[in-house]
Parts: sequence; C-alpha cells; structure tokens
Amino acid sequence: MELFEYILLMLAALALSNLVNRFIPSVSVPIIQIGLGMAITWLPLHFELKLNPELFLLLFIAPLLFNDGRLADKVALWKLKKPILLLALGLVFLTVAVLGYFLHWLLPILPLAAAFALAAALAPTDAIAVGALEQKVKIPHQTMQILEGESLINDASGLVSFQFAVAAMVTGAFSFRTAGLSFISISLGGVVLGLLLTLVKYGVVRWLRRLGMENVTLHMLIEILTPFAIFMAAEEFGVNGILAVVSAGIAHSFGYKQMNPEVAKLSVVSKSTWSVIIFVLNGLVFLLLGTQLPEIIETVWSNPDIGNFQVIMYTFLLTAAVLGLRLIWMLIMDIPEGEEPRGPWKLEFKKALVLTLSGVRGTITLASTMSLPFVLDDGSLFPARDLIIFLAAGVILWTLLASNYLLPLLLGKESEAEHTIDEIEAKIEILRAVVAGLNDQATDHSRMALNHLISTYTSRIRMLKRNEKSEAMERELGITALKWQREHTLIALERREVNPYTAYRYLKRLNKQLFMHTRDPQYRNDLLPVRNWDEVVGAYQRVRLSGQERREEWNRLGHGNFTYVLQRLKELQSSGETDLEAVSSLIMRYEQGLMRLTRTESLTSTKREFEEALHELSRAGIQLERDNIQAMYENGRISRASMKDLKRDILFMEHELREEMGYID
Repeated sequence: MELFEYILLMLAALALSNLVNRFIPSVSVPIIQIGLGMAITWLPLHFELKLNPELFLLLFIAPLLFNDGRLADKVALWKLKKPILLLALGLVFLTVAVLGYFLHWLLPILPLAAAFALAAALAPTDAIAVGALEQKVKIPHQTMQILEGESLINDASGLVSFQFAVAAMVTGAFSFRTAGLSFISISLGGVVLGLLLTLVKYGVVRWLRRLGMENVTLHMLIEILTPFAIFMAAEEFGVNGILAVVSAGIAHSFGYKQMNPEVAKLSVVSKSTWSVIIFVLNGLVFLLLGTQLPEIIETVWSNPDIGNFQVIMYTFLLTAAVLGLRLIWMLIMDIPEGEEPRGPWKLEFKKALVLTLSGVRGTITLASTMSLPFVLDDGSLFPARDLIIFLAAGVILWTLLASNYLLPLLLGKESEAEHTIDEIEAKIEILRAVVAGLNDQATDHSRMALNHLISTYTSRIRMLKRNEKSEAMERELGITALKWQREHTLIALERREVNPYTAYRYLKRLNKQLFMHTRDPQYRNDLLPVRNWDEVVGAYQRVRLSGQERREEWNRLGHGNFTYVLQRLKELQSSGETDLEAVSSLIMRYEQGLMRLTRTESLTSTKREFEEALHELSRAGIQLERDNIQAMYENGRISRASMKDLKRDILFMEHELREEMGYID
C-alpha cells in the first residue's frame, strides 16, 4: 500500500511540475522536477524507495532509446550522416578519453575506470531537451536535424562506453585490445538481434491480423512490451541491449506505411500512448534524482577529502570541459550548410557555438549514473558513487541553464517570449481563417450546427489568447449583455408587451445575477426600478396564469431579450472596438439560446440532421485547418515542431470524428 501511495505521489508531482512551469516558464521542467523530488523527501512518509541499478537500465533507458529510434528521421540521418557520425561517435569517444583522464587528474579519489564511466555518462546529449529547444528559440532546420540525429546515436555509443567502463570498475580488469574486439562483437550482435527480433515481432503481428485479431489495445500492448523484451533478450544472449533497442526502434520507424483503417488507428493511438510514457519516464528520472539528492548531498558534504565549494566548482569545470571539447570539435568539423562552402569565420564560430550550447545533457546521463552498481565483485562499495551522481547532476543543471538563457541571446533578435507570442498569433490566425471559411459554407439548414462548431473554434482562440486583460473583457461583456436583457425587459414592461408577473420573475433573476457579479445595490432582488410600481404590484396580485401560459410568456420575453442582445452585440462586432473573439463567443451563446427557445419538440430525425451537418462541417473545418497550418509553415510563421504538433492534433480530431460517425451510423 505504501508503494502504491508513493507511485501516486510521484505521478501527482509530475503533473504539478507542468503546472509550475506554466507560471514560471523561465525555469526548465527538469529543474522543477528535481526540486519537487527533494520536497517529497521532506514529507512525513514511511516509505523509502530502494533503487535497483539493473532495473533502472531496463525500466528507463530501454523504452526511451526505443522511442528515439522509432521517431528517427531516416532521410535526415542518411543525408547528414557525416556530421552526425562525427558527433555521435568521434566526439563521444574523444569526450570519454579526454574527460576520463581529466576527471582522474582533477579528482584523484576517483579510480580511472570510474572516471571513464562518468565521462561516458556525460558524453551523450539529451533528445528530449534538444527537441524542447526548438520551442524556445529559432534553431536552423538543418542544425536541428543534426542535433536530433546526434542525440539518437550518441545515446547508444555513450551508453556502450559507459557499460564497458563500469564493467572494468566492477571486475577490476581491463584490456584495450580485448575491450575493442568485445565492443565490435557485442555491438554488431546487438544491432543484428534487434533487427531479427523486430522481424519476429512483425511476423507475430501479421499472424494475429490473419486471424482477424485487429484489437488496437492488444497490438499497442505488444508494442509497449517490445523494447523491454528485446533488451532482456539481448542481455541473455550476451550482446548489447542498448544497440538492440535502438536498431529495433529505427526498424519500427518503417512501420505504419500500410494505408488501412486498423494500421492508421494504431498509429494514432501509438503516438498518443508513447508521448505519455516518455513524459512519465523522463519526469520520473528527475523526480527520483530529487528524492536521492538530499542523501547524496549530505554524503558529499560530509566527505573530508573534498570541500563543499570545491565540489560545486568541479561541476562547473566539468561543464566547461564538456562544452569546450564540443566547441573545438565543432570548429574542426566541416558542418554542411546546403551546397554552400564554409562562410566567414565569425559565422562559422557562431554556428559552432549554437551546436555547442545545444548539447544539453539530461535523462540518459542521469539514468546512466543512477544505474551504477552499489558494490564491486569483491564486495566493496562502488567508489565515490554519490559523488559521481552529484557531478552528473551538476553538469545537467549547468547545460540546461546555458541552453535556456544563452541560446536565446545568441540565436535571435526576438526573445523567447516574442517567439512564443508570434507562434500564438499565427495559430490564432489559422483558427480565424477556419472560422471565416466555415461561415462561407453556411446554409439555413446547417446554421445550428455551424454555430455549435464555430463556438468550439472560438473557445480554442480564447484559450490561446488567455490573459488577465482578455478575461476581464469577457466578464465585462457578459455583464453588459445581462444589463441589455434587463433594459429590454423594462421597456417591454412599460409598453405592456409582457405580463407583469412574468416580467417580475425575469427581472428578479437578472437582478440576482447582476448583483452577484457587480455587488451594485441597485440590483438587489427586492428592488424593481419601474415608474409605476403600484400598478405593477397590483397587476401581479390580480393575474393568475396557468403553467402553460407562464412558459409561453417566459419564452416570448426571453426571445425578445435575446434578439435585442444579439442586435447590440452585432453592432459592437461591426464597430471593431472590442475583442472579436469575446463578442463572437457571446453571440454564439445567445444564438444557441435563441434556437432553444424557438425550436419545437426535437424529433429523432431533426437531431440526426443536426449531427450529420455538424460532422460534415467538422470535416471541412479540419481540412481548412490543415491547409492553413501548411501555409503558415511554408511562410515561416510557425516552426517545424509546431507544425507537427498541430497536425498531430488534427489526426486525433479526425480519429474522434470517425468514431462518432460510427456511433451515428
């Protein structure tokens, strides 16, 4: 029970980290998650999580690398193979060699093999962090392709190097010749096994499909189990599990090419499911670090061989060494820029500096160090394990800060906030264009369905524009509409167009709402501000209406009030003096209310016609949205990442629309 409660607490902390980032966007989500993890240790819990290093590799690294391979851009990997391989292999091995000896020199308490293990853990860049950079700054498209390809392959090369260094530390034996031959054999074996098991998996899937088993849940479960099964099989066969899951992931990226409903549905479900899994696993790594960090800090702080200020400076020196090596490598390496030759040295230096600062360390580095064994083969404790994790966490923190705050200064004239605002404005323009296109397709038959659909697009625009000013404007406009209803009711009462009994009840309700929003004494429920009060009271006492008459009177008064408010709102809309989305949203609400008052008892056929019109317009809206997204991307108004996210959302909406149509049919 305590373990279950702990898991729930960790998942709640993951959700809270996104909420905190919403209000403090300048602080990276991983940093927030580390802080929340530390906060969890201060709670009065009676459960202490004991981490199993071997389980850590299987549970976190296997699915993360499988997903990276699955999402790999194969065309870009092949096109940019030279810079990607130079970074993912050449730079990784250089970093391991140079940084390993540097660490051993800097911290003699670290054995050479342990220093190489930490250097190997620090070598890979983080794919998730690299992808998140594009949402903050305008990184050139080709540069992003190089970074994404590098982060995929250097995860494997760095982790393989890490495993060799750890093995040397644990066993106490190491030979470069033996290690080199072993590296080649188990690496090739891992790649081959990953591909073979992927073929086996596809064979099983085809067999299930031939049996008529098209259940998406079953196939999704098989896909989720795949990286774990391949990793465990690789370990059993004595080949590299890391390369096995990466090669399997890349092989899976060739899937979902058959255009049939079952495969398309699985593709949509797969994208959604994996996005949740990867978010949870990435977040859990940083949360778990946060839960272990207080004890690690206490151990490092109490170590008499190293001072507190020293260890902090060591994290800074390590970060400088990692980024310095990367910068030198970038300046030496010939980074292609289309077919153009190398430019002026200032431009090349800036390009190299962008690629350097984009080399953020993250989940893989952290998961590697936290998977270090606690004891060696001889039964002694792994030397300086807590110090290694602390140093790795420090490098992650410094590289995150460098990318978050230095890249925006280096890359663009516009700030991160301005870039975000520009993308939001582009998305708003896309939705406005959809609304305009839908209005052009309006007919009397589809008016109700059109109003319903446009209200959803208007709501999406309002969510994008959400701020204190727009919210205050919406509230003020809603209060004004209530005042207009009250104004028209008083006019109708004075002209004797409505029964006083009905008018009193309607005014009482409006006064109550207005008083609740404004706290103005003139709207108290016991006040009825009309000139002929005695006459109204007398009429109210004399009139006795039946239930049917009351409903008819009420609907008639409501119809007149709504018509009057709509007239005033459309005048306001034409003037263009206020927020168009706020006015449009209120118009939709009052038009829907007016239709509810005027329509007769809804028959099944009427409801069916409404739903068919709604789905027809929804399909048109989705196509309009897709066309406008593509146009915005081609014009450079939105980034490639934003375009992919928006098109993915459209796929989800299309899937939901098909499901609903199935229920209607």
